[in-house]
Amino acid sequence: MNVKLSALALGITLAWGGMSVALADTATIEQSGGFSYATIDQSNNDGSYVDASITTSGWNNFHEIEQTRSERVWAEIDAPGSFNTASIEQDRLNYGGAQIYQAAHGSSASIDQGSSGGWGWGWGGDAQNQWATINQNGGWGHDASIVQRGDRLTANVTQTGFSNTADIDQRGNGVAANRVDVVQSGSNQYANVAQDGHDLRATVTQSGWGNVAMVDMSGNSHTATVTQSGSFNYGSVTQGN
Repeated sequence: MNVKLSALALGITLAWGGMSVALADTATIEQSGGFSYATIDQSNNDGSYVDASITTSGWNNFHEIEQTRSERVWAEIDAPGSFNTASIEQDRLNYGGAQIYQAAHGSSASIDQGSSGGWGWGWGGDAQNQWATINQNGGWGHDASIVQRGDRLTANVTQTGFSNTADIDQRGNGVAANRVDVVQSGSNQYANVAQDGHDLRATVTQSGWGNVAMVDMSGNSHTATVTQSGSFNYGSVTQGN
């Protein structure tokens, strides 16, 4: 929740100089139990704050949020049960934030921002100011994926437990720093980070044993930090223009 508040506050301040923005669309789904499906689709909201939230307490559920052609967008999925699937797609947007929380075992989370390029109503320009956070707490066999395209990108993944996977792919086309931060604790964790243009910064921190961290950065400036503590770990950084 702190990520949500800080990200939105920054975005609104930059865009409106601190002016308050009225809510345009707010959608909330709450479910309990297993084998349920929840989806929210929001589109065509110009200059207004758009909010979508899905909360479940069960297992084997599928959750999906899709937001397109909008500004000042927030999406959040909270699914602490086992074997849940959570997906957030935000496209053609300006100032967008997404957050997924999962716990227990065997869940997957994916956030896709700006892959189609452009924001607003299909006219030129690239998706800007995007924040994506996935937190998978405890258990085993979680999978986290974040794909971002545009300018001013920030991606964060936190995982605890064992045999979890984090995969982040950023393609920046502006001049601002695109940032990635992955934190994994436990055993047999895998982190793969790929960044391409412009001013690049990636940080991976792993503790435990049998963990793998791979960072591949290309285009313009480079900064990569991989920190591993424990035994039988492997770290790799590749940088080039």
